[in-house]
Amino acid sequence: MKTEIILFLISSISLTLMPGPDILFVISQSISKNKTTGVLISLGLCTGLLIHTMLLVFGFSSIISNNYFLFKLFSSFYMLLLMTQEINLLPKIYSNKSNYKYNSPYLKGLIMNLINPKVILFFIAFFPAFLFSKTLDLKIQFAILGLIFFVQALIIFISVSYLSKRIFNLFNISSKSLKISYIKSLIYLIIIALIWID
Repeated sequence: MKTEIILFLISSISLTLMPGPDILFVISQSISKNKTTGVLISLGLCTGLLIHTMLLVFGFSSIISNNYFLFKLFSSFYMLLLMTQEINLLPKIYSNKSNYKYNSPYLKGLIMNLINPKVILFFIAFFPAFLFSKTLDLKIQFAILGLIFFVQALIIFISVSYLSKRIFNLFNISSKSLKISYIKSLIYLIIIALIWID
């Protein structure tokens, strides 16, 4: 295996494990719901990573980078919506069974990843540093790096889903506790801050 790919994998794992919007979202949903919810959130987030990879490969990344501020607003608004629902400041718009599909953990993860402009900008800045071939087409190299990033992120997020719920259960705190709602709300605020910190 080429040195560049090994270094890319090590760097990717390190960055994925760092406190950021995605991993904090997985943790908050896992402890307040269940590990299955955390896994579905993880699948949604990682599907978003694949889509961002395709945007990079096919050259559509400029759409997001050119509308960076707008995407940050969308992402922040989505987090605020989830937070206000959590602390019951707004009616739970997903309570109607006919709208259940919009409350899907998978869809939540997917939306959160897609409307976070930092993901594609990160890919644009990060991937070129680990190009590993002078002969292989650039698009193929980006696709391979994107797939590697997807696999390691999925493994880490799913592992975090299982571990965070198990660790939380050791403290014997109910996921329906009022404290959990406020902990999740605080995490949403941290995520919003991370979105705006450049």
